[in-house]
Amino acid sequence: METRQGLNRLGLRRGASGGGARLLGALCLALLATGCSELQARHHARAGNSKYLEGDYAGAVREYEAAEQKYPDLAVVALNKGLACRQMMSPGSKSPEQQRAVDCATASFLKMKQLTPEDQRGDRLYVQTLFDGDRFDKLVEIYEAQVKADPKNMAAINGLISVHSRAEHWNEALRWAMTRADIDDKDAEEQYAVGAMIFARLYQKGGADKAGYDPRPDPNEAPPPKPSKRRGKKHAKAEPPPIPTKMPPPFVVGDVVGNERVRLADIGLKYLQRAIDLRPNYREAIGFISMIYRQKSFAYLEKPTEWEPLVNLANEWLAKANAVGNPTPPTTGSNTAGTPPNTGATGSNEAPAGAAPPPAAPSAAPGSKPAPATGSSASSSPATSG
Repeated sequence: METRQGLNRLGLRRGASGGGARLLGALCLALLATGCSELQARHHARAGNSKYLEGDYAGAVREYEAAEQKYPDLAVVALNKGLACRQMMSPGSKSPEQQRAVDCATASFLKMKQLTPEDQRGDRLYVQTLFDGDRFDKLVEIYEAQVKADPKNMAAINGLISVHSRAEHWNEALRWAMTRADIDDKDAEEQYAVGAMIFARLYQKGGADKAGYDPRPDPNEAPPPKPSKRRGKKHAKAEPPPIPTKMPPPFVVGDVVGNERVRLADIGLKYLQRAIDLRPNYREAIGFISMIYRQKSFAYLEKPTEWEPLVNLANEWLAKANAVGNPTPPTTGSNTAGTPPNTGATGSNEAPAGAAPPPAAPSAAPGSKPAPATGSSASSSPATSG
């Protein structure tokens, strides 16, 4: 009875019209066609793999596109197409070909993420391609959305620091480095990283060639003559003052100068002080305090009375750094309190004494171009498509 009812529903019982049979036949043909389409897609995918291994990346992309037209749901084809497009990218290029290659790769990895969300390669390669393709605005959008959802998402904050550093948005990179240090305010290393980052900026932007200059008058130099009026002419103008014998090394366009140099130096000193409050014998942080005081003094090269106290503080902190551990080489051109000043600019560079080099900003994505992946690891060949 149940069998007869089932046949009635399908229209296949004896004497019924042939519409049900035709429907079933069509379903079978559709399934067969789908299987054939997938087989054809895999054939194109294997041809694409061969061209990829031969170095014909454009040819590989054409084969992968043909595979997608036959059967669009193969994640391995999306992966390999993205890898082939990445191989056609030229780091730093702004050409139309570069933009097409980046668009191709990012679209492919996005598709892979949709087809196999459990495979982390899709997301990792998508983010990596945005970095390598200089798509910084998109990366900022991604990471800021993550921070908005979780303000203490350190991976996203590190990503923002890395993106803004790569994009040369230094102020934004500093802002997020300070945010990271404020969140993790019990970590001395995070506080130190802000100070080291600021020192590197001040040193690179006008602070590399001024340590040897002493703006104070040379006690061994005769005082300049007083300006005199010309004789025989009533109300004659005084003679112009003599040209100064000492001129500070000049700043150039793009250097950090004046109030901005002072402001950045004060921020760096604040975070380095936090570091040594957490770790009193933090020798690297103590050394950087010395060097930032020296960098701050360069804002006052034409104001000796304001320059000198900062140099004295730099020397005091240098002595503290030496007292903590092994002796620290003195900063080139530095003066100790009470010693005769230099007679002029020496042009020497300030060596970063008493501290380790500034740490690089942590990156949320590696900076090198990934090799084509096989399975779950990276290799020199595309992933197999079966």
